[in-house]
Amino acid sequence: MRARLAASFALLAGLFRMGHSLPVQFVINHGNEECLYDQVKKDESFTVSAFILGGDTLRAHIHCEGPVAPYDVESGAALGEAEDKFDRKQGDYGEKIEYSINTDFEELNIAVDDKPEEEEDSGAKEGESPEEMRARRAAERRKALENRQRQERIKQKQKKFIRDEGEPIQKTLVAKSDGWYRACVEARHSTVTMELDFRKESEYGGISDSGHVFTLEEKAVEDEDKDLDEDTAAKEGISDEDFQMAKDKLKTLRRLLADIQSKQTNERHRLMIHSATNEHSHSRMVLSSLLETVLFMLVTGFQVFTIRRWFKGAPVLGR
Repeated sequence: MRARLAASFALLAGLFRMGHSLPVQFVINHGNEECLYDQVKKDESFTVSAFILGGDTLRAHIHCEGPVAPYDVESGAALGEAEDKFDRKQGDYGEKIEYSINTDFEELNIAVDDKPEEEEDSGAKEGESPEEMRARRAAERRKALENRQRQERIKQKQKKFIRDEGEPIQKTLVAKSDGWYRACVEARHSTVTMELDFRKESEYGGISDSGHVFTLEEKAVEDEDKDLDEDTAAKEGISDEDFQMAKDKLKTLRRLLADIQSKQTNERHRLMIHSATNEHSHSRMVLSSLLETVLFMLVTGFQVFTIRRWFKGAPVLGR
């Protein structure tokens, strides 16, 4: 049992070292894009996670699509050739899926996936009385208001995750065909530092309660739970009650440590956003003050020039 406990505590300590291998960080120059690629089987779920760590602006365009190449492609050259055909709309490798979003981590202009329902024509319909028309219009207005409120709640929830919780933007998709899929970030406004992750259900062991594929830390916790569940008190030579108590304590401790690591990462992200926002606000304030000072000096100079000319009797003021 001591060997099992020692191994479990070693895994707990290792959780803090493992989590930083993923996601991948990119420095993307203005006008360029970086992508992650992976092979995905049909009906398999995969999660794309993105977070902007820094830049002159915290804006970027994120898109995921595929299949961009057949599943059996193995070499980089063949993948690049297939991708070129896909981009030129000359390659069809199966039923296509596509997702894109424009993000602004500073101003929090975050697109919402759910599109609002279009309002119906509120004009009078054939055979409709004035009372029925007014009642129908009132119902349509209530429906439109509820839809706008729902959209705002979704948007505010996303803002909370990014600004208050430091969570990345995540999107989970299901592949409709076997093939290579890509997740890309395009720096359309300025050079940005980006954290990008591409997680497959088959590699990370399943879907979490959040609806996204497990992270590396969540997978490690799930794997260790399975190992503990397969162990028995008879193997360890202790009573069932002691074994169950020790196992429950280990599971609780492991999940607490994983939760602490996740909160530390999110706090680091949140502080990065606040720091970048403050720097950008300071830069805008300095530039605004400089422009105001220059404008004030120009106006003052013109006034001095005008007054001097006026006292000299020059026809500057229309005399």
